[in-house]
Amino acid sequence: MKKLILLFALLVGVNYFSPAEALAQTVISSGIDSKTQEKIEKAKIKIEKYQNDHEKAVAKRQDLREKFEKKNSAGKLSPNDIEKITKKIEKQAKSIEKLEKKMAKLEKFIDENS
Repeated sequence: MKKLILLFALLVGVNYFSPAEALAQTVISSGIDSKTQEKIEKAKIKIEKYQNDHEKAVAKRQDLREKFEKKNSAGKLSPNDIEKITKKIEKQAKSIEKLEKKMAKLEKFIDENS
């Protein structure tokens, strides 16, 4: 009877600690589901859009600065005009920062899920 119990315990132990179960579990958890893949594709499209918007915003800020410097050096701006244009330039800079943060967030999402 002791041999039968020992044999049964041995079989249960072998089945319990078999590597086949561990490998099957890792395969299931490592796969990327279709919804995540769709989100990654959408994120890539958004990044491209944000990059285009970023380039336009940088160009606009540069144009504002050049016009401001040109008019200011000619002495054609009042103190109120200087303040207004400066606020526009600062607003444009904040817009650029927001776009950069959005792009970084999406890139991080893509890196984590790919």
